[in-house]
Amino acid sequence: MTPISTTATYINTGDGILYQTDGQIHFYHLTDSNKNYTYGMGASDIRMSGSESMTVVFNQAQLQVVGEKTPLTFTGSIEEVECGTKYLAVLRKAEDGTEGLHIITKGGEQVSDIAYTDQCIVDFGFYTTSTEMLWIEALSVETGTPMTTISTYDLAKNEVTGMIHVQGQLVDKIYITKSSMFVVATNQIIRYIHEGNKEIYRTTIYGYEVVDFSNASGTPTFLLTTRGGDFHTVKIMTLQEDSAPEPVETTLQLPTEGVDAFIMGSRLVVVSREQLYNYTIKGVLSATATFQQPVDEAAKLNDSKLLLSSNGMYYLANSN
Repeated sequence: MTPISTTATYINTGDGILYQTDGQIHFYHLTDSNKNYTYGMGASDIRMSGSESMTVVFNQAQLQVVGEKTPLTFTGSIEEVECGTKYLAVLRKAEDGTEGLHIITKGGEQVSDIAYTDQCIVDFGFYTTSTEMLWIEALSVETGTPMTTISTYDLAKNEVTGMIHVQGQLVDKIYITKSSMFVVATNQIIRYIHEGNKEIYRTTIYGYEVVDFSNASGTPTFLLTTRGGDFHTVKIMTLQEDSAPEPVETTLQLPTEGVDAFIMGSRLVVVSREQLYNYTIKGVLSATATFQQPVDEAAKLNDSKLLLSSNGMYYLANSN
């Protein structure tokens, strides 16, 4: 991979990196160089979104699916775009300030419009059960205490399949596996199953925040740090996808203050300025490596690849 300047905007599509330089969009595939491409835009106010199935470039008024002939024009302002497998969702803000999600196919065919008048859309994304699904997280600020509503939407049937309400605490993150939706809130991790969005259990994480998650080992594994703390101390927690959480926790004092830390498969990977540390989920140090130059920042691309920044450039690195 050609090093990329850290002034470039990039997104992780799951199978590669989409980045922008000088009015051009570049795609770098993590394992297959034949899938790399450059797409000329000739404009500077362009934003990007992508998945393993499609890439979208957009500004406030128009959206272009890379590979499709005709750009799509929208009324109102395009705020955000998320890509799925066959579908994409466009968050639009109307002139009166109301928000709505416009769901379309890759070819531009309209599937649905979902309007939100008394709630603020916080986040949304795609996932797959037996069919392609969309989740939408919205926050109601009209109530005395904040209430988050997570709606799930079956795109094949074009219908809402359920709603989840979380009251009295804010939702930080949502992680989805084949069997579960884990809603990480301020004080709890709540597990729901996909069928009917039924709540199965809650486990308390008071005083901690979840900073990473992986299900690549087959067991949902969370990485936590003390809320407002640093990477001197981390906690690894596994939960069961059963009727009870049965949490197994390992608290680990790191040898040096980490730049960042990630759950990658069945390992904890810690990036410091000078070194890369690999730990088992039980907290046993299994491998170390020394970087050629000090690392300023790190990001997890998948369960084996890291994107590191050093001296104003991005570099790819293997995690083991």
